[in-house]
Amino acid sequence: MSETLHKDISVYQQAIQVAAEAFSLTAKLPLQQRFVLTAQLRRSIILVCNQLAAVAQSNSKQSLKRNSELFIKVYAETKTQIKMSQLLGHFKINDLGALEIQLDQILQCCKSNLNQYDH
Repeated sequence: MSETLHKDISVYQQAIQVAAEAFSLTAKLPLQQRFVLTAQLRRSIILVCNQLAAVAQSNSKQSLKRNSELFIKVYAETKTQIKMSQLLGHFKINDLGALEIQLDQILQCCKSNLNQYDH
């Protein structure tokens, strides 16, 4: 199991809060975007939570590294969805600021997992 996540399970709880915030924010999207962008944002944020759970359940250095790398890919997809919704004018930067900060903090946790085993 990831020592970083095991010591601070609040990282997973934080991811769940991020998901709840994303669901709340997507409910405010314009009607024409509720199906496409909402589905994409919600799907990617759920993948963030699922992949973070996989990181936490990793039982070897190899699986921890693989799951952390997969988390970073899912994180990138989520950030892309957030940026697209901002560029399209559906959200202001301030609307998603807290969400992005939380995602970035979770990313740092996974990067520290990778750094532990890259030496």
